[in-house]
Amino acid sequence: MNDALRHNPADSGSPSTPDAQTLVSLKRMLLFTHEDEEYLLMAGNILLAHTEEILDAWYDHILRNNYLAHYFTKNGAPDADYLQRLRPHFRQWVIDLCSRGEGNDWWQLEERIVAQLHPGPEVDPVNELPSTYLRYLSTFIYPVAEAGRPFLGDSGYPPQTTARMQQAWFKAICFSVLLWIYPSSSQFTYE
Repeated sequence: MNDALRHNPADSGSPSTPDAQTLVSLKRMLLFTHEDEEYLLMAGNILLAHTEEILDAWYDHILRNNYLAHYFTKNGAPDADYLQRLRPHFRQWVIDLCSRGEGNDWWQLEERIVAQLHPGPEVDPVNELPSTYLRYLSTFIYPVAEAGRPFLGDSGYPPQTTARMQQAWFKAICFSVLLWIYPSSSQFTYE
């Protein structure tokens, strides 16, 4: 097996990040091409104007599903303050996801998300996330991707171009989730 694809979370006490070769390999496995990057930038030009509406759709989905809402509750009820504090982070994630280049800005945001999912000793106990069920994190990909579909569909582009933008948006979200779970799948509960 290629060394770039090997990962043993037990080898270190802290989450590791994939090297450049692994990032390229993961993209290839997702069939995430340079053409997809171009379509993602096109999609970003449309989606960024609708970020608040996309966030509203995500929040609605989260709060309608108890297994997801659990991560955003306090004393059994949705924590509105916490949800409001998260909005700028979600908004920035959409912006960086759609406009990222090969530079480090988007990667630094991904690493901050990873730090929240894989808490270390310095985590603020008030905002510490409960055990993350991998099945819930990975299945959230589709609803997130679908939240952008209406805006891409109304963009005025031909259907084939719209489909390619949607596909690129979907692949980018999948890639982000792969990066979030990459550092240490042992932090997730497989139930």
